[in-house]
Amino acid sequence: MGLEWSKNTGPNPFGVVVGDLTEHEIHFSDRESEDDRSVNSDVIDCLDYSISFLHKNIKHNSRFFLIEWDVVYSVLTIVVTDDAKEIDSPIAVKCQFTHIDRRFQPECFASISEWESSVKDYAENVKFWCKEHLSTSSAFSKFSLIALFTREGRAESSLL
Repeated sequence: MGLEWSKNTGPNPFGVVVGDLTEHEIHFSDRESEDDRSVNSDVIDCLDYSISFLHKNIKHNSRFFLIEWDVVYSVLTIVVTDDAKEIDSPIAVKCQFTHIDRRFQPECFASISEWESSVKDYAENVKFWCKEHLSTSSAFSKFSLIALFTREGRAESSLL
């Protein structure tokens, strides 16, 4: 079964602070996937869903297809953004992996360093799944975007 998406529209809350009232769409899904195979499949669904918006999402300043894995909340966020990674296109895709979030709570580990190591390793899995899929996606290859991945914020993103 594919992901079910809900859509919220409104100005980007971070943009409002600097006076940008551009209307944005956030497409959100919540998954209970438990095993890596299911999570991998759901990540691919998120990527494909995001790719389906590229014809609307690419603007004159678009440069990057940015994939962010939030290690604290197990949320995958995909946006198209500019050179400075500051101005996002109007459509974003987010998916929270609820079971993964519960599995990687710090209190589930013997120490903070064990937790940090585990979430870093899992983020590397997500990065690999994204890279593997995008490298073979004919739909993605039609666009001149550079795919980036981050688990530590936009400034720390790396090429896929």
